[in-house]
Amino acid sequence: MTPLEQVLSWRTLLRASIFSHILEMEFFPKWLDVLYIWLIQPKASFEEVAQWYAFWKSAFPQEVLEMSGVANGFTRGLQLMNKALELGSEAATKLPRPERGHGTPSMPSGSRQGTPAASSKPRPTPSRATEITFRSIVEEYAAAHDLLFIPTGRAHEKSRMPLFRVSKNVDGKGGLLVYILDDAVWAVEGDDFRAISLEDMVVRANKSR
Repeated sequence: MTPLEQVLSWRTLLRASIFSHILEMEFFPKWLDVLYIWLIQPKASFEEVAQWYAFWKSAFPQEVLEMSGVANGFTRGLQLMNKALELGSEAATKLPRPERGHGTPSMPSGSRQGTPAASSKPRPTPSRATEITFRSIVEEYAAAHDLLFIPTGRAHEKSRMPLFRVSKNVDGKGGLLVYILDDAVWAVEGDDFRAISLEDMVVRANKSR
């Protein structure tokens, strides 16, 4: 931890955008590689992985956790954990390795100075954007709020859509039972399900521990 503690001590000396970019580009690729290697082990304990994740997150001061590059790094970690949970025993062979430089790095604003005017033209939409499904949006929103999106292996009786549990616990205990249909999240309410907002999903998942 000493090297990280030394780096964190620089946060008062560097502009927040630059410090965030350094962590996003230098720390998180290595951290995600370690997480990936752990998750593809045949007997990986998700409870231990979750504790490891929480340990690392607790090592960062709150003001650093709120930096966009750092928040993005931990969100990617949760997404990787979600995918491993979804794959189950197939994670060892099918879990994709995290891409270095995945997503849009949080570049320091000063690095844009002197950019030719032509660069202000709209950029082509990345092909990845066309692949984004509403489910992936829900998963990312949940991950951004430290929630796992865990497949239950069951389906909603009427719609036949797969059921998921949105929970802080890697074992799926507590949390909120949902399914996705027609670009909406449907959550259990009494004996039925109704469409709710993503904000409501997070609030209810956190209450149902």
